[in-house]
Amino acid sequence: MTTERLIPCAKHLVESTRSVGYSFESAIADIIDNSISKDASTINILFDSNTPQYVAIVDDGTGMNADELKQAMRYGSRSSEEERSEDDLGRFGLGLKMASLSQCRKLTLISKCHNEINGACWNLGRVYNDDDWTIELYSQEDLKDNKFISELDTSDSGTIVIWEDFDRLECETDDIQRVFDEKIGSARNHISLVFHRFLDPHGDARRIRIIMNGNPVEAIDPYLLSNSATQRLEEEKIKIGGEYILVKPFILPYASKLSKKEQKMFSDFNDIRHNQGFYIYRNKRLIVWGTWMRLIKASELHKLARVRVDIPNSMDSMWNIDIKKSTAALPDAIKTKLKDIVLRAVGTSERVFKYRGRKIKDNLFHVWETVEGRDKVFRYSINRELPLYKALVEDLDDENQRRLEALLSMVEDTFPYGDVYIRQAKEETIGRETDQDVLFKNGLDYVDALISLGTNTTVALNCLERLDYLNGHKDVIARIREEYGHE
Repeated sequence: MTTERLIPCAKHLVESTRSVGYSFESAIADIIDNSISKDASTINILFDSNTPQYVAIVDDGTGMNADELKQAMRYGSRSSEEERSEDDLGRFGLGLKMASLSQCRKLTLISKCHNEINGACWNLGRVYNDDDWTIELYSQEDLKDNKFISELDTSDSGTIVIWEDFDRLECETDDIQRVFDEKIGSARNHISLVFHRFLDPHGDARRIRIIMNGNPVEAIDPYLLSNSATQRLEEEKIKIGGEYILVKPFILPYASKLSKKEQKMFSDFNDIRHNQGFYIYRNKRLIVWGTWMRLIKASELHKLARVRVDIPNSMDSMWNIDIKKSTAALPDAIKTKLKDIVLRAVGTSERVFKYRGRKIKDNLFHVWETVEGRDKVFRYSINRELPLYKALVEDLDDENQRRLEALLSMVEDTFPYGDVYIRQAKEETIGRETDQDVLFKNGLDYVDALISLGTNTTVALNCLERLDYLNGHKDVIARIREEYGHE
């Protein structure tokens, strides 16, 4: 037996690696991963949609010397099996090259370390001409002429990644500037979500700042933790081979409990509200979101549920993390445990819809009751134990009582279930009486009804706190108390 070296054809293989499936936004996120792994605290993304277009990603991380820079430009510079630091966001040693060249034909890397600046470039024009894996190394004179070199003046160390010659963009559209701007907008939204734990000043990850052409990128928190109505369920740990996976479910507030700012955010990023399911993080960087990974089916009643899953980078192979860090697969070893956690979370989400954001054990006196009939058929009925109903019935003769009951039955039997479901699915607001004077008058009638049934005034007024009709209207309840001399 003999052996023979078969060296890959550079110009063909490099073209194949450009088609691995990076989107514009996921490619930029991959470069940001490298900056975070190099301890950057500020990342500036500079771009211009005018011809010739460019993207330059500048960080103030630890930088690289000449040998490290050449190694970073090498395809397969690190093994995916190599042990990494706990905070390393890298994976295969391919991201810088494949992410960048999936978008452009010219990748320039400039880095400053210990007051020494070095630079190199992957120019696909040269690779094609030479049909070899040759990079261009820049001299100090070459670097002085680079228009971005001054970006490194303000820090002792740092790195610049520059993309130029967007050939695929030119093939995609005749209006390059418009499409380029659209891609930048998508990238900003993507970065806001994927790195939200790093961008949030109150987050649980090392704080970083990302700035795009002078405009700071703000975090998009998929759990709305700043909203007091968000339910934080208990965090659980799942142990696999000496490592821990952290699982924490959240239940988003019902639509009526969102602030105007939160409503606008969900309007601007509509997919976030509908992306129920797992939010899987690798070293606190979001990898996959908006899927139940076939553990359960997506449901309208489950869309408030989010399950945060934190995995360490030592479990990359077990979770089948891909080169783009945008897909993952659940390990069989944790599916049963994870499903139990999910079912508890979605059960809470269903109760939020049923009680419009209130806990199921709310001790409220409800106007409408849910009644389960045969074959799991549910319907809604008006609560006949309401004091107002009882007081009214006592004043009616048998014939009028029968008519009242017929009217209520008609109301119950014609409840517009289909219309309510459709409007809920469309995130339309279904209104309720908010006129303070009307609420006040109806509240007085409710108290009078209780008193007419033999309840003393103090107890009757206390019952207002339990009436769901007035829940959340403390000012109206205070007015009614004042009317009866019970402030």
